[in-house]
Amino acid sequence: MKTSLRQRICAFVKNNPHCWWALYLPVYLALYFVVEAVVDGSGSYWSSWCPLDDQIPFLPCFVIAYCSWHPVMILLGLWLLLKDGPAFRRYMQFIAIGFTASTLICFLVPNGQDLRPEVFENPSIFTAVLSCVYHADTNTNVFPSVHVIGCLALCFAALDSGQLRKVRIPLILWSLVIISSTVLVKQHSILDVVGAVVLCIPIAGFLWYRKRKEKSLEETKRKKKG
Repeated sequence: MKTSLRQRICAFVKNNPHCWWALYLPVYLALYFVVEAVVDGSGSYWSSWCPLDDQIPFLPCFVIAYCSWHPVMILLGLWLLLKDGPAFRRYMQFIAIGFTASTLICFLVPNGQDLRPEVFENPSIFTAVLSCVYHADTNTNVFPSVHVIGCLALCFAALDSGQLRKVRIPLILWSLVIISSTVLVKQHSILDVVGAVVLCIPIAGFLWYRKRKEKSLEETKRKKKG
């Protein structure tokens, strides 16, 4: 007897309980739109800026790397979901802790940046795309950078999952390019990047500790059975 699509999905969820972590994404989107409505740029906010920002060139071509963030995050998540359940769980936990903390910081300390150029001196296909990005993504709620947190989650997953060994270096390098793009297209200040790194260090440490503890418990159980 052939099983229906619904039955297959139910069976997959039952056999792969880690997939429930994917439900965090709609929760984050709801939080994001709430904070965007509260901190919309019409009121006062702390402006994220440091002198180094003025030394960083404006390179619109990096908008391609900036926009690649979403598909890379989604594709890696789907791959881990299907191929490496424990690594997917830790990947989603990294994202959940980091994104939630960033959203909470933006809510408690309304922030934004004023680095975007008022006009594009040399219009091109890249500035046209960047104009759309500027329109869709406001200049508020930037500290710490969710883009950078997501990239660090990608790096964590690349080091965490043994099945990503072959693409580990390219994935980490591209994550660093995306991080660089956040300041090169003037979507973020260096402070936003540094803030994200500082936030993610304890998250990575906590998840590595949890992973080692789980492995230790598994080994103990295996020895007792043996």
